Amino acid sequence: MVIDKQLPGASSVAAAGVMNPVTGRRMVKSWRFDELSKFAEQTYREIENLLGGAFWYPKNILRALPTVLEENEWMRRSAFPENKGYFRENTDLGKYTGKVYPTHGWGEITGSARVGMPGLVQLFRRFLIGKKCFFEEVFDFEKISFEDGKVKYGALLFDKIVFCEGARLVSNPYFMYLPLVPTKGELLLVKIPGASFKKMLKNHLYIVPLEDGTYWVGATNHFEFKDAAPSFSDKSYLKNKLGRILKIPFEVIAHKAAIRPTVSDKRPLLGQHPKHGNLFVFNGLGTKGASMGPLFAEQMSAFLLGEKELDKEVDIGRFGH
Repeated sequence: MVIDKQLPGASSVAAAGVMNPVTGRRMVKSWRFDELSKFAEQTYREIENLLGGAFWYPKNILRALPTVLEENEWMRRSAFPENKGYFRENTDLGKYTGKVYPTHGWGEITGSARVGMPGLVQLFRRFLIGKKCFFEEVFDFEKISFEDGKVKYGALLFDKIVFCEGARLVSNPYFMYLPLVPTKGELLLVKIPGASFKKMLKNHLYIVPLEDGTYWVGATNHFEFKDAAPSFSDKSYLKNKLGRILKIPFEVIAHKAAIRPTVSDKRPLLGQHPKHGNLFVFNGLGTKGASMGPLFAEQMSAFLLGEKELDKEVDIGRFGH
């Protein structure tokens, strides 16, 4: 049974779903990317077959290299054996040629992909409703009680409850001790007439082509914020930044905000409550939910069934209580 009600700030329904093997200013390879990416593709392909939708889109990323130092670092990193297959030798701007302002140089990342997360969430919800195992309500912690080795939620009796509530974990009385840091991000959905961009582009912002011909543009990052609503200041910031990237006109068709569940050590939060053995958590995927979700969901399932232990790097036991 899935108990869920979509609330403001949910990040999965606003996410671009970018899987990027090369991240940060230092252009380091994303943690365990080879393993995560392979498992993610297999999983999303299986979900496509299950739900009859399309969610997995391999797409290269064009990355701006605005200085000589960054271009040199790109060349240096491309020679590392572990990066083989992720740095394209000859960058091809493709449809972006003549439509973006020049920068010192460009690099092209291969092995990257986009996951259509909002559509996946919508179809999976419909699938669960069809199976009569979806209950739409805001989870009420007052309804939890424990008896005879089971956990009750109102009149429902379960062996285990797994909390997957994203940034709302900070209000969960059982797991609020974990060091989850909600971060707010805002994005634009835009039309770019005559663009026909195929690849993703990263130049301060991401420009991500979507299947309906629009583009996801973002995102901002705030550790301090008042609410989950989109702000005028971030909309202006994103429009100005995009205007400095694109030479051609664009039209904003939507402005959205979401709250990401990030963790100080940038590792997920999986595990069992130290006192209430019926309660578990699966959270903290941050900005890398598309890539980390499948592998660790499989690992979590196996842990719940008593088939394997959790990786120490993701087990909440690393924080004590």
